[in-house]
Amino acid sequence: MSQPGQQNPLPQAGQSVPQQQYAPQGQPYPPQGQPYPMPGHQPYPPGPQWGSPPPRSGRGGIIALVVVLVVVVLGGGGAGAYFLFGADSSDDGPVVDASRDLAEAPMGCGLFTEAEIAPLIPGKFTTEPTAIFGGNKDYENSAQCMYSNQGIATGGLPTAFLSVTTRLHKAGPRESGLDKAKEDLRRKTGSPVGVPGADDDKFREIESSRNRVIAAEISVLYRNVVITMHYTHYALGEKQFTQPLLAMSIVAIDKL
Repeated sequence: MSQPGQQNPLPQAGQSVPQQQYAPQGQPYPPQGQPYPMPGHQPYPPGPQWGSPPPRSGRGGIIALVVVLVVVVLGGGGAGAYFLFGADSSDDGPVVDASRDLAEAPMGCGLFTEAEIAPLIPGKFTTEPTAIFGGNKDYENSAQCMYSNQGIATGGLPTAFLSVTTRLHKAGPRESGLDKAKEDLRRKTGSPVGVPGADDDKFREIESSRNRVIAAEISVLYRNVVITMHYTHYALGEKQFTQPLLAMSIVAIDKL
């Protein structure tokens, strides 16, 4: 029998023990799955604890659509970013190193004095610029000068003439002037002869229709400038053009 004041009598023989548990201060735990109410607080109300979210406005949908479009465009392998943000940027490729490029150089007839030309042309000679090359263009500054005694040589002097072409190559979006000058020299025919002070050079002898050497050509590279001298002398022959053209090349480089 239970004692007076006891709320839960002991089970009789053969009866199962009830599985009721007690919280501190003698209060029973709430059923499984329900939160335990703290002292001084009301238990949580049943059902959903939060109301339904308010409906979204049309402006929010537009913002979300714009965000999605930007993400899609930017995510397309960078292509979208290029068209969106690269339209105003310059597509000039890598920065060109033009630190070795000369801004100017003596051109055409301004490269040599007549006194410097005199040892190559016997007697009196003319000095005239030609129209084959010339002009200060965006990609180069070039000029050509012709020194000749043809038609005016007297006293049995041999005919001789010298053409001097100077090209100053200018840097472009993807090449420096030096790079362009190297390519210019690469296209020339001949072999190096080792002009002192030059970055590179090419020299060749030229035979006449009678298989006789009466002319030679030398091209000298110095930074972004290529100087080409074509020398004809009817009294000279094979291996006799090298030294005069070497000497003129050294004089030209000293003026650049």
